[in-house]
Amino acid sequence: MRISRITLIIVLSCITTALAQDGASPTTFRLKPVVDGFDDPVGIASTSSEPSKVFVVERAGFVKVIEDGKLAKRDLLDIEAILSPRENPALSSIAFPNDYNTNKTLYISYTDKQGDTIISRFPTKRSETVDEESLMVVLKVVQPFPHTHYSSIAFGPDGNLYISLGDSPRKSGISSLAQSTRSLFGKVLRIDLTDPNRYAIPSDNPFAKKADAAPEVWALGFQQPHHMSFDAPSKRLFLIDSGREIQEINVVERGKNYGWSTLEGGECASAKCDVSTYTPPIFSYKSAAQGHGVGGFVYNGSNHPTLKGSYLFADSSMKTIYALSQSGSEWKKRDVATSTFQVTAIGPGGDGEIYVATADGTVSTLVQ
Repeated sequence: MRISRITLIIVLSCITTALAQDGASPTTFRLKPVVDGFDDPVGIASTSSEPSKVFVVERAGFVKVIEDGKLAKRDLLDIEAILSPRENPALSSIAFPNDYNTNKTLYISYTDKQGDTIISRFPTKRSETVDEESLMVVLKVVQPFPHTHYSSIAFGPDGNLYISLGDSPRKSGISSLAQSTRSLFGKVLRIDLTDPNRYAIPSDNPFAKKADAAPEVWALGFQQPHHMSFDAPSKRLFLIDSGREIQEINVVERGKNYGWSTLEGGECASAKCDVSTYTPPIFSYKSAAQGHGVGGFVYNGSNHPTLKGSYLFADSSMKTIYALSQSGSEWKKRDVATSTFQVTAIGPGGDGEIYVATADGTVSTLVQ
């Protein structure tokens, strides 16, 4: 039977569409190394005021700078002396305020030598590496038990600082605090940093006027929320939350309850529960042993139109980068690229393009 050229094109087009809908990508990407030699990179950050730079967070307390594709001679940050070498992570997150171009102040979250979670601010100077001498503590959360103290920070389009804190038991291994609005544990917080000497509570925080709740709380019900990022066009806050077995990707909204420890991955964690009273993740999956989600941001760059508007993430136990795209009320995952080594961080450069850190200490960019 003869098949016309037009018929063949239609058939091939249908096959390509089906593959894309089934999770495979009709476009192939690969990782192109930019700079190597990093030591345990755990985060990638940027600021639009410095589009030629990519900031690489190292767990031991350093933030190194890639500028115009080369490693800068001067580190942005060095606080190794005040971190706990036992906790994982130690230095976990860095954030630049929306007016960084004028105020030159950066913020970080880390675990100190006492094992407590600290949010601090640092004034920066172009000619110097920032260190612990210029540190100003914004928020200290005393950790009652040895734990994996994940935290993350991000500035929202409203100019406020959002802080994610992992859950902590009331007693070792017993009863979580994520559902208690009096506690900061297992929450996303929101604070106003207009006054450089002390933070204030935004008046529209959901618990700002409730005497029996912590006014800093913006949303609750998280286990180990360890990465947040805002999508500038939609102003949505994306968050990766690592559970005991399930990894979640959530869109965090004001006052909503995301379920832990009653829910995990949108399902009842142990006993029967009413799932309708909680907000489920937009996507969840079961990770391999010791794995956790690696995020992640919504891509709005110009080099890869097929990825525009997709949330990019990976898993620490795997070597694949994924794109999560919204189709109506559903979110669909597809493979984007495969790495030779485990992915440890994904983030945008100042130019909005995609940068990926891997376990061998290499930072790469995504090319088509």
